[in-house]
Amino acid sequence: MDLMNPSDLLIRFRQMLPFQQTVVAGLILFVVYELYASLVAGLKPLEAARESMYNTIIFMVVYYFATIVIMRKNMQAGTHVKGPKKGLRGK
Repeated sequence: MDLMNPSDLLIRFRQMLPFQQTVVAGLILFVVYELYASLVAGLKPLEAARESMYNTIIFMVVYYFATIVIMRKNMQAGTHVKGPKKGLRGK
């Protein structure tokens, strides 16, 4: 597994638990938004950090609960499916 290959990174991200995914995505958002708020929006460092933290917390809460809901629906849908999966029909 190549650590810099985008497809490998995406595979590793999808293998993480929802909480781990939330933390990784939140850290990325925090860094990007902090840089944006400081450099582009022209906020002072403390204001930029405060705004970035606020937005990151909102994002992380929504991301976590949306991921949990989607995973539960996928698990429930998987238990109600009858017959072979799409790729195994002709075999």
